[in-house]
Amino acid sequence: MKSSIIYKAFFGILLLGLMRCEVKNLDDENKNPKTEYSSNNYVLATEDASTADITRFFSFNLEGLDTEKQYDLIQDNQTFVNSDPSTSSGHHFFKNYIFSMAKDKRGYSSTPGLFRLTLNTSDQVFIDSEIYIGKGNLFPSRKLALVNDDLGFYYNEDSGGQTIQAFNPLTMQLGDALDLRPFIKAFRPDVEFEDAYGNNLVRTGSLVLDYKDDKLYVSVVFLEEANFNLISEDEENFYLAVIDIPSFSFEKIIQYHGVKTVGFFVSENNPTTKDEDGNLYFCSWGWNQFNNHNPSKIFRIKAGETEFDQDWEIDIESLFGEGRIAQSIMSYNNKLYLHISEAPYLFDSSEEVETRNGLKLSYYEFDTASPENYTKLEVPTSNPASRMNVFNILDDRLFMVVPNAITPNFNGVYSIDRQGTLKKEMQISNKYRPTRFYKLGE
Repeated sequence: MKSSIIYKAFFGILLLGLMRCEVKNLDDENKNPKTEYSSNNYVLATEDASTADITRFFSFNLEGLDTEKQYDLIQDNQTFVNSDPSTSSGHHFFKNYIFSMAKDKRGYSSTPGLFRLTLNTSDQVFIDSEIYIGKGNLFPSRKLALVNDDLGFYYNEDSGGQTIQAFNPLTMQLGDALDLRPFIKAFRPDVEFEDAYGNNLVRTGSLVLDYKDDKLYVSVVFLEEANFNLISEDEENFYLAVIDIPSFSFEKIIQYHGVKTVGFFVSENNPTTKDEDGNLYFCSWGWNQFNNHNPSKIFRIKAGETEFDQDWEIDIESLFGEGRIAQSIMSYNNKLYLHISEAPYLFDSSEEVETRNGLKLSYYEFDTASPENYTKLEVPTSNPASRMNVFNILDDRLFMVVPNAITPNFNGVYSIDRQGTLKKEMQISNKYRPTRFYKLGE
């Protein structure tokens, strides 16, 4: 009896200690927006090394960090202000806002929506506005495109399976909607839009939603099985709908042979980028859920054109070996930066610990004028990053998060400037894998 009481007392003390260590959800406590951004305007988003769906945000001052010190983001709370608004880390930020397309619930991206995040007067990230998006039977990924202060687009399956929704990112008010279903039906008359259970088999804007030259480019994905995001083995092309932005009207569907998917079926990973000349690049790492994968390739649409450039391609397997993939992409200084695996990517175990914590990827710089020429950057290798794009641009520099869950591998952030100078910006405990790096302010 006595041992039972001691056990219960010990368990109670342990539980209380764990509760005190938990990062409290600060979303409901202070919703007074920050108005002065001269300090604590850098924000690092991280995921727990053991649970990718738990995202935390830390605001801080980049200047003055000791690059040789490994920071514990929660313990070093005099330097980093933590918050957990229970959203995923969005791949878009502008002015003083971050945009996320999913709200988490105890480790699961269970609630879709358009969530706008900002800092409060306590320098904590919180949700200041949101737009409801119903999820229907399943929860597909949804990409976001921000054209300017007044116009953005996202995939709104709730108002029609193939609908693209316009909205104002500053007022968070809805604009017009464009249903692509009749145009897809005309392009592929025998298409099945739903399965026997009513699940949507044709998704628009779930893999790509980007723009250039007043045109919006929207991925069109024909699924064989909605429940597992399977694309038929017989499919040989990747499809994009081209939409004229000023008139918000459909123009055509274009296709690229030899590729089925671009990026990953999650809202966080952004697999497209534009260079300063206006070329739009796409990164496919070949993932097709449980079906056979395709070779990883980078391809593009040139500035001033609305068709794929058939004379330009980076074939990752040809350059680096069979099964190698490029998983993140960013254009900076009219060069292309890619995150490429050093060994074959094990698609059948992409979420297993051996792959997430064992596979190494390196950082490369490509010359887009001659894409066979590349340079491996002197940045530490990282774990895979299927739920993130490791690149962000701020302060006219390219920042590269380097996620590693296992000690003593480097885990933190590097940067490169226009002169090609590499700099280690910060190193953090391996408990928190960095997913995004932002700078907020008017």
